[in-house]
Amino acid sequence: CGYDQRGSLANLQSAADGILGLGSGKPSIVSQLKDHGIATNVIGHCISPQGKVGYLFFGDDLVPSTKSATWIAMHSHPSG
Repeated sequence: CGYDQRGSLANLQSAADGILGLGSGKPSIVSQLKDHGIATNVIGHCISPQGKVGYLFFGDDLVPSTKSATWIAMHSHPSG
């Protein structure tokens, strides 16, 4: 979801706010970052309690080291 768009792209009628490919296929943002050597094939999304700030990160450079986080691997196929 986008809520504070600025600049020339924000005024385009075809602008797509809040769309980010987080799937496991080649068009996903994670795969594209890996293919360009920008980040490893790692994505993390930490959801915080209501009223707190969560975060989203790409690559494994800044993986939080906390015992309160649970890490779950992505499945290659939704069924398995």
